[in-house]
Amino acid sequence: MDFLNKTIFVSKKLVMEDGKVYFDNFFAQVDSVNDEAIVVKKADGELENLPRDEDFYEPAEEGLYELTDGSSCENPDFIAEFLIFENDVAYEKFKDDY
Repeated sequence: MDFLNKTIFVSKKLVMEDGKVYFDNFFAQVDSVNDEAIVVKKADGELENLPRDEDFYEPAEEGLYELTDGSSCENPDFIAEFLIFENDVAYEKFKDDY
């Protein structure tokens, strides 16, 4: 996949050891790609590394995508969804729930 200069809708779900779930959803522009990561630039200018594995990314359907914070993006190139567990204990407790 060609990621350079593409827009990704990133959706992260963080599962904590106590069972709480936090979401971090944002739009980002791919800044660079290296052997280990896809480096994206968020709206505030912050750079973040995302996994390079193409299995995390799927082409986005055309349309307007809106987030709860009011930001939106029309026709992003890709959607990336990540499920993250706080630690091994959280993983063992909740792995079958997701």
